[in-house]
Amino acid sequence: MDTEPAASQFPPNFLAFLKENHIDVDVYNVQKDLPRYVRILRFSQKSACEVCELVQQIRTDAKCDVSEVDGVPGFLRIANQDTKLSQLRAYVAGDIIGMDVSSGIAALSLSVEPGDNVLDLCCAPGAKLLLLAELLAIDAGVSHGT
Repeated sequence: MDTEPAASQFPPNFLAFLKENHIDVDVYNVQKDLPRYVRILRFSQKSACEVCELVQQIRTDAKCDVSEVDGVPGFLRIANQDTKLSQLRAYVAGDIIGMDVSSGIAALSLSVEPGDNVLDLCCAPGAKLLLLAELLAIDAGVSHGT
């Protein structure tokens, strides 16, 4: 993957701070061409046909490749990281939310089932908690401030 040189992005005072504290500026290199991930809300309630239609709609809106993430049900990979969720019809309709796939894996690894209790002590912005609520069959929704 291409990276953007970190040193060119920072003011001289910050670079001096890094040098003074023996911090390699390369830890701040930004990876280019990383994908963006979204989660399909109420995925377990959707048919395979509905999911395919949703993927195609997002592909059309994002103008790039969109694919399901193998092994992580309900997650989609959008090839262009610069895709604005607010420009996707599926996001505006409340069918998807932005959520990193690693957060989804963490929530799914708990293997919660209806009747389980979950205490989420770090629930900001709440994407994992929303996923857990769906897995626990708690009526959950997404509110978009408009």
